[in-house]
Amino acid sequence: MWQVLRNELAGQNFEVITVGCDAKGAEVEREFIDAANPDYPCLIDTKFVVAELYNTRNVPALFWIDERGWIVRGNDPAYMTRRDPDTGVRTPNERYMDVVRDWVKNGSKSIYVTPPDETQSRIGSSDESNQQAMAHFRLGVYLDAHGHHAEAVAQFKAALALKPDNWNYRRQAYNLGSADEYGMTIQEAMQTVGPMYAVALQLPDPPAS
Repeated sequence: MWQVLRNELAGQNFEVITVGCDAKGAEVEREFIDAANPDYPCLIDTKFVVAELYNTRNVPALFWIDERGWIVRGNDPAYMTRRDPDTGVRTPNERYMDVVRDWVKNGSKSIYVTPPDETQSRIGSSDESNQQAMAHFRLGVYLDAHGHHAEAVAQFKAALALKPDNWNYRRQAYNLGSADEYGMTIQEAMQTVGPMYAVALQLPDPPAS
């Protein structure tokens, strides 16, 4: 749906950039990129540099960046399609698409642009435990890639001990091994370690027409 929105808003100073964070890189991400058939930039981040810089702990995490390079809304956990749990049918997330349209039309006057202090609060800030957890995680990825899986699991466990609610770490660790190595499934983790996203998606009511 990003391609649809980009086509619609062409010529209105709007661009889409996606970043796929995955230790396996193009091996995993290529399938999704090809399915989207985009003509906007699609980057692959095997080192989780973007996740670290933007302090994300799960995907999706959407950030609005204005012409000045400032983040004016951050860390929205919004999918661009919605799946009906009964039928499995996916439909466009028109609500969020309308929110983006409003921002493109109204810029800084959009009611969906958040004040700087709220934007910072939504993103949060990194601390020493974040940095230590990322170091363990990256070492785990390196060890796994070089055939030292048992040692990698120990590093992933150390990262999760510091940041149990970082779903980027958990998903990658499970994808590079199995849930059995960590004592719980993703579903069980959802019930024990807390919310999957740092902030909920909160959108003001649309302006009256």
